[in-house]
Amino acid sequence: MNRWMTICASIVAFATVSLRAQEQAPTNDELLKELRRLNERMGALEATHESDQKKIRELEDRLKTLESTPTDPLGKPQSTAPVKSSGEGPSTAEPPNSEDELQALLGEGATKSAPSPSPQTKALFSFGPSPSGGGIQSFNPDISLNGDMLATYSKSEGGQNDDEFLFRELEIGFSGNVDPYTRADMIVTVGKQSSHDDYEADLEEAYLTFLQLPAGLQARAGLFRSEFGRANPTHLHALPWIDYPFVIKRYFGTDGLSGTGAELSWLVPNKWNEYLGLTYEIFNNDNDTLFAGRESDDFTNLLRFKASHDLSPASTLELGSSIATAPNDSGHGSHRATVGGVDVTYHWKPKGSGLYRSFLWQTEVLASHSETPHGGESAWGMYSAAEYQFARQWKMGVRYDNTELPNRASLNERGYSAYLTFLQSEFVFWRLGYIYTDRNFREDGNWNDQQVMLQLNWTLGAHPAHRF
Repeated sequence: MNRWMTICASIVAFATVSLRAQEQAPTNDELLKELRRLNERMGALEATHESDQKKIRELEDRLKTLESTPTDPLGKPQSTAPVKSSGEGPSTAEPPNSEDELQALLGEGATKSAPSPSPQTKALFSFGPSPSGGGIQSFNPDISLNGDMLATYSKSEGGQNDDEFLFRELEIGFSGNVDPYTRADMIVTVGKQSSHDDYEADLEEAYLTFLQLPAGLQARAGLFRSEFGRANPTHLHALPWIDYPFVIKRYFGTDGLSGTGAELSWLVPNKWNEYLGLTYEIFNNDNDTLFAGRESDDFTNLLRFKASHDLSPASTLELGSSIATAPNDSGHGSHRATVGGVDVTYHWKPKGSGLYRSFLWQTEVLASHSETPHGGESAWGMYSAAEYQFARQWKMGVRYDNTELPNRASLNERGYSAYLTFLQSEFVFWRLGYIYTDRNFREDGNWNDQQVMLQLNWTLGAHPAHRF
């Protein structure tokens, strides 16, 4: 019995050793043969690639020749060669149709596997807007949706946002090139400020941008957010905070400074090769927080200067100054209100780890003077904010607010905020925020307030990039 067990064990051991021997690495001769086969395949692929490239160049030359052929009013090519007679009467042969010939050539080339066409070929066959901003109008503009939802908890009762869920805003955007010279953008919002309000649709922006003006000029005409400072031109969902800074809301209202009019911007040429931008705007005096609003028959005039300098390959410093003035009483106005501001922005994003590390510091200071029948009222306000990205999907930030009310400078409001942002993807982010507000006056019956907010924001569709 033991002898049979020994024989079986020997057979199993021999089989195991044989299998392991088969799993050993191939010999040098086998590797050499495999390398030769790979070299032969590479040579065949290179030959096919050269053949396909030659065919594409022939197609490009043929297409240029067809485009240069004169055509009749119906679009058919006209033959420039004399028609030979067969002696049996006039020839009835028609010149070949360029479209049929082109389709035949393209069909012949499509039977082979070819690499991506060259930029010249793409340009010849492209009928949409070009990457440079020109091109023929696409009949379907880019359409995007952006939804913004809040869950809020407030220590004070009776305020604008109590303990509630609030779908704050749905932004619907349309954008696209009208022709090679102009671009159209339109944004419609549906939202409300608190759960006590009804949803209202509002045309937030609708303007044309003229792209091909000479001397570094660019213009806009229509309804747009004003280029005053850094925070005001930014849409709500693109802010690095849950809401606009106190000074922006107190001076320009919850919707910011905007109006219907025209804008002309100039990229100033300079010997230092730096970004220097100058912008002038004139629009209807619709803002009724600092100015007279629709009771005025005059316009708001605004001037902004912005300069940007690269401190290093990873860091940029931007400086800006803005001033706006308009009547603050009815008619053409015998009294005016003027507001000026300066802003500083520092951005750090290293090239090697830009997806995981970045830092943003942004500060604005505003000062206003309003003329009144009894003299004038001067006030000021500011905010300073910092945001640090410490991981690919995580950011944290703080903001300090301090502002006087523009029409009653004796009233002061301060705010202390902290935020934590999770970037779920390029299209969805979550933001948890805490805001403490301290006032020397009562608002909604409260001297101060503490709020905790959770923001959920998402984007669907091709949302256009925001202005620099």
